[in-house]
Amino acid sequence: MKILISVCGEGFGHTTRCIAVAEELKNHYDIAFIAYGKSKNYIESLGYEVFETYPEIKLTGYEGKFDIKKSIFNKEYNPTKAIKREREIIKHYNPDLIISDCKYSTIIASKFLKKPYYIITNQNYTKTDKKEKFIVYPVMSMLNVINRSAEEVLVPDLPLPYTICEYNLKIIDNLEFIGPLIRYKPKNIKDGGYILSVIGGFEYRYRILKYLAEIAVKNDLNVKLVCGSWGVGRELESYVNKLTDNPKNIEIIPFTNNMEKLIKNCSFIVCHGGHSTIMEGISFGKPLIVIPDLNHPEQENNAKKVQDLACGITISHNEIEKLEMAINEIQNNKIYAENAKKLKKLCKQYNGRENIRKIISKRLKRKKRNLMTRIKQEYLRTIHKIRTKI
Repeated sequence: MKILISVCGEGFGHTTRCIAVAEELKNHYDIAFIAYGKSKNYIESLGYEVFETYPEIKLTGYEGKFDIKKSIFNKEYNPTKAIKREREIIKHYNPDLIISDCKYSTIIASKFLKKPYYIITNQNYTKTDKKEKFIVYPVMSMLNVINRSAEEVLVPDLPLPYTICEYNLKIIDNLEFIGPLIRYKPKNIKDGGYILSVIGGFEYRYRILKYLAEIAVKNDLNVKLVCGSWGVGRELESYVNKLTDNPKNIEIIPFTNNMEKLIKNCSFIVCHGGHSTIMEGISFGKPLIVIPDLNHPEQENNAKKVQDLACGITISHNEIEKLEMAINEIQNNKIYAENAKKLKKLCKQYNGRENIRKIISKRLKRKKRNLMTRIKQEYLRTIHKIRTKI
């Protein structure tokens, strides 16, 4: 049986959890992807068949500020174009089932072609008092109409009250918490004595990397800075060389294929408010310092929940000078590490990879049984017609 997985390529979190799904299912089903951009290139590098499509949105921002209006409404990217392309892909590949991670053009195409689909998302509502609500609320209301049409909406998070994306969720009838969908199976975890920064390659987060490098030089801290971009990596290296003649305690990593090792051995993580990054962190039992993008309600809500669970500290992009204080607090207050380890145990109990395999297996077995029943019924009808004519 064939499964088609469609990925929203904005940010890398959607991609990593879809890879986790594929890795769990590939021994039982034929797997192919719909993707674009860096997401497409990365999935192809892992050996999967990937059909190229178009993005629906483009994440845009400046100086730490996320521009939700420009990200959703733009001339360069057109959902209609994506829907048309994805209808062609689905007709060509003819999957038995479609899994879409926040790629709603694929869902609409699937609905047109009457293909069953599951939706993976950590956001179907966003609690916010900011002006962005006038864009976010209507969009989310529209998406929930689509969500309700799915076989199930699968939330890759812990159940309440430990849900990281709690403030970005509205409970609907077909929503199910399945646990974290992460690429790795956490084991042999230790504290290697360094801070891991996984801020990401968007240029509007660059000043966090600069400030973290300054703190590392000032306090002789070991840091590993994952940039997600060769351009950002080169720029940061030049900046660090101006700060110190001996930057041996600062490792700049433009790209990495070994994030598992980096997370497994770090002391704690400095990250933005992306859901997948946070889920990977708590799955390894690592405390977090979360710096959400400004005017990004979803990330701000994830960060707030991290603070509420006391598994990390949240600071605003407008108060980046508090980063040094937050690092000291994480290092000296054991409560964050203790709570992160408690969440790690829950993540092991609610294994998203195992759960999605069980859900998909149950659905496809039911479909196969229904098909065999229809074949048998048709066979009996044919025999009856033949006998009647005789």
